[in-house]
Amino acid sequence: MLCGARPACRATSDFDLIKPWHWAPAALVLILGVGFAVGETMGWPFLAGPLQSQLQQKLGRNVRLSAANDKDQASVALHFWGGIRLQSRVLEIGAPSWSRAPYFLLAQDVDLHLRYSDVWRAWQGQQLVVQALAARKLTVYLERTADGHASWLPTTTGAASKPPRVQNMDLLDGTVHYTDVPLALNFEAQLSLSSPALSSSTPLAPQNRVLRSTARGHYRQDAFQITLQSTGALPWEVEAGQGTPVAVKLAATLGQASLNFEGAVRDFLHLNGLDGAFRVQGPSLAVIGEPLGVTLPTTPAFNASGQVQRNGAHWTVALHNALVGSSQFRGDFVFDKAATPPRLSGTLNGTRLKMADLAPAVGAPGGASNSVTRAKVLPTRPFDLASLRAMDADLQIAFKQVDTHTKWLEPLRPFKTHLTLNKGVLTLSNIEARTAQGHLTGTLSLNGQRNTAQWVADLNWNGVQLQRWIHQERPEGRPPYVSGLLKGHAKVHGQGRSTAEILATLEGDIDASVVHGTLSHLLVEMGGLDVAESLGVYFQGDNPLILDCALADLRVSAGTLRPRLLVLDTGDSTLWADGTVSLASEKLDLRTVVAPKDFSVLTLRAPLRIQGSFAHPLVTVEKGPLGMKLGLALLLGLVNPLAAMLPLVDTGNVQEADASAAKCKARMHKKLQAAQPNGPRKR
Repeated sequence: MLCGARPACRATSDFDLIKPWHWAPAALVLILGVGFAVGETMGWPFLAGPLQSQLQQKLGRNVRLSAANDKDQASVALHFWGGIRLQSRVLEIGAPSWSRAPYFLLAQDVDLHLRYSDVWRAWQGQQLVVQALAARKLTVYLERTADGHASWLPTTTGAASKPPRVQNMDLLDGTVHYTDVPLALNFEAQLSLSSPALSSSTPLAPQNRVLRSTARGHYRQDAFQITLQSTGALPWEVEAGQGTPVAVKLAATLGQASLNFEGAVRDFLHLNGLDGAFRVQGPSLAVIGEPLGVTLPTTPAFNASGQVQRNGAHWTVALHNALVGSSQFRGDFVFDKAATPPRLSGTLNGTRLKMADLAPAVGAPGGASNSVTRAKVLPTRPFDLASLRAMDADLQIAFKQVDTHTKWLEPLRPFKTHLTLNKGVLTLSNIEARTAQGHLTGTLSLNGQRNTAQWVADLNWNGVQLQRWIHQERPEGRPPYVSGLLKGHAKVHGQGRSTAEILATLEGDIDASVVHGTLSHLLVEMGGLDVAESLGVYFQGDNPLILDCALADLRVSAGTLRPRLLVLDTGDSTLWADGTVSLASEKLDLRTVVAPKDFSVLTLRAPLRIQGSFAHPLVTVEKGPLGMKLGLALLLGLVNPLAAMLPLVDTGNVQEADASAAKCKARMHKKLQAAQPNGPRKR
């Protein structure tokens, strides 16, 4: 029977045309889909072994991925939908063969997310980027040996040198053991990273995460402790300088120094994009300068606060307030680590600088140490010349007041100079200071390019009022012991590895003179051991004597000062001195003579000797002339008591006084002529 054109017959005929193998692709896709779904549900447990082997081959380390749970079931799960996800009860990566650590990394309850695009780039040799990593507990041993071996670098030949970068991390309990022999650094850090919005299926939200870490260890010989809290992206989650600023709070101690910082940073791992407020304190500025590679002087205890920024290799510091000992200053600085050598520039100014606070920088004791009796007073501690060669500097310095290292002299008000440090040569140029209405100018230089420093000083002073510059405590209404305008010049140089060594080799000239000056009459008579005149002046009043000439011309050779001419001339007497002052042995051997120009009935006139050491000076009367006078007076006193006065009568020695005064006046006249202009300029 023929179906003809009936639809039922046509349908049956079409169905008969479909062959069984036409269903095979669909069935295969269905089977694969069901298999993939089952595999995803079970976590592909049979792939754990091959994956572990591949990781061992890639890292060149022992790797353990699986561990048995309480029911002896495998506890490793792999998922491939939308990326690669690894879940494991335990992930252990072994330490390199040269290490004594039990392992490199041990993590518990690990949840790892990888994007296929990141895996492909890593396969091409680029750095592996981990999308997310979560763990309940993580312990890591990081080591670097003296020969440069690092435990975080793979040991296989040709392996990538950069460790994986984790974009998002959640960690309940982490411990990092770090030992770095080249840096002389070792510490143990406890850290945790949590996110309230964490879920097993979503990547971590950076803005919600809080990192807390505490580290304790040693840097060189000093113990340190660091407490860190950071909110947002982590140091390893962003490329240098590419991330969003992260809020950071840091508290650190190193030895007796401490640092507190609160602000933001884009790349905390390299401290790039740093911007925040800081407060730092410690026993010496050198303590904080050394870890940063900045040459800072050795000082007493300090306390400073300000703002710090970093952009690449450039550090910018605004020092709002700093106290070093009793000195107070502020400044703005730029430190360029990209320069060769690194370079510090900026301005330093303040209200007060006390020279005693810089004494430790040149090897002298500062602060309370000055009260300790010492056989030597010149600083003997060697300079740290290597630190001068570690960086360059260019600073404009200005202080309202600089206190000298003595209570007897008026401070410098103000003080300005230009400090440069260029290839180990430290120079204070354009020195400009005022004191007692006088003016000080000049240059100081210390060349630290070699193991022995070269020191040069070229200083000029003019118009310094002695009655103000030297503190002179006198009863009310009494004139100052000495007055007048002091001017002079010093040009000296020396070499050595400490202040004491430089002064022991000092060479050069020092000269000073006083114009329009006066000198205490009482001091003159006491210097000449004129008893009668001294008593008379004391009771009648100490009227000052006009200084007709006052000049000191000193030659310095091999660390020994010798007066070529040292004369004070008044209408009453002339005083001069000779002898030596040894900066090498710190010994004094000076002889002063007073030649009166008038008659006195009771005088023991004899030269005075200033001897001893800098630490223990001793002033005595020359025994020969004094002994002769007293002996003769004693013998005459046996004949007649009144005759005993005869040896003590001094008629004066005008000729001797005028001879010494003439030398002084001739030199002063020569100085005045040299200071005169050469007349009108020829056209």
